[in-house]
Amino acid sequence: MMTFIITTVYVLLLQPFALLQILPFRRFLTVAQQRRLVLVWCLLIALEVVFLTVVVSLAVFPSRQIAYWLLGYLVWIPQFVLAFCFTRRFWVGHIFIAAFRILFSGIIYTVTRAILLILCPDKLLPSLYFEQILLYGALSLLLFPLLLRFFTETFRHFEVASTRRYWRIITLLPVLLAIESLYLSLLNSQEQVFALLLPRFMLLIVIILLMASIRSGQSEVYREWQVFEKEHELQQQLVSTAHYVKMSEESRQRMASLYEKKRNHIDRLLTLVRQRDREGVQAYIEALGSQFGRTKLPQYCKNTLINAALTVYFARAKELSIPVTAAIDLPEELPFSGDLSIVLSNLVENALIASQKQPSSARHIAVMTMCQGDVINVLAKNRFDAPVELDEAGLPVTHVKGHGLGMKSLVRFCDKYGATVFCQQKDGWFMTYLQVPLVDL
Repeated sequence: MMTFIITTVYVLLLQPFALLQILPFRRFLTVAQQRRLVLVWCLLIALEVVFLTVVVSLAVFPSRQIAYWLLGYLVWIPQFVLAFCFTRRFWVGHIFIAAFRILFSGIIYTVTRAILLILCPDKLLPSLYFEQILLYGALSLLLFPLLLRFFTETFRHFEVASTRRYWRIITLLPVLLAIESLYLSLLNSQEQVFALLLPRFMLLIVIILLMASIRSGQSEVYREWQVFEKEHELQQQLVSTAHYVKMSEESRQRMASLYEKKRNHIDRLLTLVRQRDREGVQAYIEALGSQFGRTKLPQYCKNTLINAALTVYFARAKELSIPVTAAIDLPEELPFSGDLSIVLSNLVENALIASQKQPSSARHIAVMTMCQGDVINVLAKNRFDAPVELDEAGLPVTHVKGHGLGMKSLVRFCDKYGATVFCQQKDGWFMTYLQVPLVDL
């Protein structure tokens, strides 16, 4: 029973560092994935407790202290593999975190041994293995929130501002340090504990400097990326506004041309009336109405910003001979009109690009919005027959350099306004559903 209790405490005290493998990436998992992960994680803990209890009870190793020490190099693997399976696209991040776990574990291990030898100089370390487990767990819990915050911030924008080459190079540094730390841990006998304290202290300084340099470098990259994206969005708005102004000017010119000819139109109508040509009058009025209709810009919704954006992009669709279906029901005033206009512009622009890859007879774009209580529902869809690769968050993945800004803008919109997004490909259509709450905005 005592072995079972010690093993249970031992396995539970290892969980904070094990959770570092998955918690920084939890925002990329769906609710269903998170639930499955929790269930499997708890099952792994139970299996590890049983396995270690059996192994230690069988006295396979010379002592219990040695058994826990050596098994500690193995019991972290199941959780690592589990986290890796749930977030495979962050594989380099998992290696990066594992290396730091090894480094801090080695430092804590040496420090706890030194503390116990100072407090109990007359005892041998094997007799203090339970006390060391508790002390190791206490120091791990103290470091856990700091490391979790570091890794969470490090990988918050991993897909937005990172390159594979950068991470492959930067990950080598903690991995090499971890290998050296593991080698020293094997030599960490009672006689060498105090001799290793200075190297471990120096290693701690190196790790802290490495973490600080990584965060500093990333902060600069993120700032530059945010400026770039902001400039891209502003440029997008300026181009859209410029096109809308141009279309408005053309509409005004057409209207001015009609007004210049109004005397001729009136004379023509009077002539037809005097001739009692009812059909001629009706045909001429219809022709005038058609001309006046061409002077007006389309009114897709009451919201000025969103209507301007949709007018421009739907006009481009018309130029490309792509049929468009629009049913836009939006309030005249929205607290996020500017951001939503950018999102809709990006969705329609993506649909335009995808539609051009389709045969002429298989092109269509549809945009529909509807207000239901305190929620705005948006559906943007386009015909597309080729398979679309979706990431674990259910969003399209692009491997074309310079593309993908639209979906990243959509993700930031969802984070900012608490919206939800869902993409689906079905029956030859690619569809994007967006729900935006109006509460607390």
